[in-house]
Amino acid sequence: MVKVKVQDIINHVEEFAPLSIKEDGDPTGFQIGDRSQDVHKIMTTLDVRPRVVEEAIDKNVDMIMAHHPIMFHSARNLDLSSPQNKMYQDLLSHNIAVHSAHTNLDKAHGGMNDWLMEKLELQNTRYLDPDDDYSIGRMGDLAEPMDLLDFAKKVRDVYNLPNLRYVKSELGQPVKKVAIIGGDAGKFYPEVLKAGADTFITGDVYYHTAHDMMSNGLNVVDPGHHIEVIFIEKMARLLNDWKKAYKWDIEVIQSEVNTEPYNFI
Repeated sequence: MVKVKVQDIINHVEEFAPLSIKEDGDPTGFQIGDRSQDVHKIMTTLDVRPRVVEEAIDKNVDMIMAHHPIMFHSARNLDLSSPQNKMYQDLLSHNIAVHSAHTNLDKAHGGMNDWLMEKLELQNTRYLDPDDDYSIGRMGDLAEPMDLLDFAKKVRDVYNLPNLRYVKSELGQPVKKVAIIGGDAGKFYPEVLKAGADTFITGDVYYHTAHDMMSNGLNVVDPGHHIEVIFIEKMARLLNDWKKAYKWDIEVIQSEVNTEPYNFI
């Protein structure tokens, strides 16, 4: 078996999802720790939160592979009364490295948006922008047109959600051509319209943006941000594939902490 260092894992992740394709301003990539340290156990997670770090410490994890960056905003101080700062200290004091693959993974071939699209079982899947080899979103077609409410229920069930929001286009058209971008991607709706989609699946849609989408003739299904939890299983599978191919001496585990911040009634 081959010993593995943090940088070895980073190299494979960034070959699969190059940093060069990330969205501008996205603080993805290596987050915290020592790139040269050995990794015996790696844990996949959607988010790096204090409870996730506690889990990693309890399970003797050396490295966390996350979808969402741990440092979206720079720390203003290192006051350990802040849970966020205390989390950084816990990671460093227990020699746990953290790496994130965010918008680069959203765009990667076989990455986040392909994973999300596969679950919908649409036909003729393709890039949202066919001229971009690493388009941020994906599109697909329904075999037969579907009423928006019925399609929204399908999305809810496919992603195992308690509920979701949807916006009905002022044109009132059924669902036929569907675009999807995981996470918070309402700002991309002009590109979705340009691509010819009648329905857009994305999370965290802003109130006034929803109005604009509706008046521009676009159905919207908002399943929230947490559907990207698919990352935990899919990234673990990728890491295990590399483990097998390169005979890595490493254990891959999946976080069991639920980082969905919302409750539903």
